[in-house]
Amino acid sequence: MVTLRRFLIGRRKSELERMTVHEFQFGDARVRIYELWTMSPEEAERQDLTTFALVHGLGVSSRFFVPLANALAPYGRVLLFDLPGFHDLPKPKHKMAIVDFADVVKRALDELEVVDPLLVGHSMGAQVVTEILAAYPKYSSAAMLVGPVVVPNERTLRDVAIRFLQGAVYEPTGNSFAAAAAYARAGIRWINDTAPKVVAYPIEKRLPLADARLLIVSGEHDWVSPLAWREHLASFVPGAQVMTIAGAAHGVVHDRYAELADALLDMAGIGSA
Repeated sequence: MVTLRRFLIGRRKSELERMTVHEFQFGDARVRIYELWTMSPEEAERQDLTTFALVHGLGVSSRFFVPLANALAPYGRVLLFDLPGFHDLPKPKHKMAIVDFADVVKRALDELEVVDPLLVGHSMGAQVVTEILAAYPKYSSAAMLVGPVVVPNERTLRDVAIRFLQGAVYEPTGNSFAAAAAYARAGIRWINDTAPKVVAYPIEKRLPLADARLLIVSGEHDWVSPLAWREHLASFVPGAQVMTIAGAAHGVVHDRYAELADALLDMAGIGSA
């Protein structure tokens, strides 16, 4: 029997405008969700309001998504996740695989009574979103995978590290500083515990089970998730599209958030930000 605890920390003004913070405990895994909006209370009660659920990558946290979240908040309900063990959340006693992270995200969304979220996953988060789409094909009708990893013939920690370094020279300083601060906060031990699970996850075998409108995005200089790989993934899902952002690298969700926001609003049928 899994014990569930919920912490509603309340609303406060911040860089994220109006925000509610939720925390859920599933066994020894705690997940945090920042729920934010900038619309009026009347607009927020609309039945057709889109919920954007943003799932971060390895080592970073919800903060990497803040610029994108702020761009989306005037148009819908935005949920930013801190996955178990990352940012300042306690480290679970057991090592978590991608399926475990996906289970936590899905259960938290269920607790918040979310219906048909537009799922957005970056890097490892793209794996988490893929696993949700594969395990629950009718749960979400649309998703964006940003920089999905890992190319099958490069599934070693060494190969992935080399690819990250190749793309790092194209990352803006702000991306690098934000990522470094997040890595320091998460701690090298938890990152090292999780990284082999990320490298081993067979995203190309799980994605064909998805039944959703799919947009696969990354930067021109993302060598961890290169264009040919993203096109290969898109071939598994009928109608899936690929988008490449010129001049950007793997951290595209942080510095090129405006292009991603426009694409997400288009997917939601809302229009440009």
